[in-house]
Amino acid sequence: MSVLSPPSEPSNSGQLVAIAPAAELLPRPVDKPGRTLQLLVLAPDRDHCAGVDLASGALVRAWTADPVDAGIGPYDVVRGVLEDSLDLIPDPSQPEALVVSGTLEKVGRIQGRKVERYLRPLLHPTGQPLLGIHSPTVPFWERTPDHPSVAVVEPETPPVIHRRGRWVSCSFRWRGLPVELPCLDWRVSRAMERSGRMRLGTRKGDRLVVAFTPPLDGQCHKVVAGLLPRP
Repeated sequence: MSVLSPPSEPSNSGQLVAIAPAAELLPRPVDKPGRTLQLLVLAPDRDHCAGVDLASGALVRAWTADPVDAGIGPYDVVRGVLEDSLDLIPDPSQPEALVVSGTLEKVGRIQGRKVERYLRPLLHPTGQPLLGIHSPTVPFWERTPDHPSVAVVEPETPPVIHRRGRWVSCSFRWRGLPVELPCLDWRVSRAMERSGRMRLGTRKGDRLVVAFTPPLDGQCHKVVAGLLPRP
């Protein structure tokens, strides 16, 4: 089974629906070029990091031309200088997208209750479709900045990571229903490959960073961008 077409939320409609809080109601970062961004990292990737802007409390996706240091992980704090170029943003409809000039530099780490104070206001509303859409994909031309492209999700059940060959997925329950999404957390998949594990259980209270991917064959896919252990 391809992880790009997994069992997911009911897909009777791919149309975006109202979600509370809507993107315009969430905290927004100050994207002034030249400002130094300090970011609490939640889901690092090779070309960007999803995290919390410590100045505004907003959830952002910081894109950079320089590869993200492989040593950066969840709850590390990084900093970088914002620029006004949009060339690095693969999906201009991401309301959380920022562009960082140069490298994201690790400057510290936050743990425990302080992390929780940043995450609690950003949790995805329960009872609403993930990222405001029932379907696991949305056509790129239908994406708008009115809906978030990334969210911190507290599942109803502890997530379970599955490895099937080179594909990795994450299953959990949301709105009382089973959900399975591709898992792009390369740290988790690499650890499972090294250990030979095909299934990885998590603990109650672990959270997920769920996001839309940049367009792939005209579709933006809903994925688990990162696993967030309890702070």
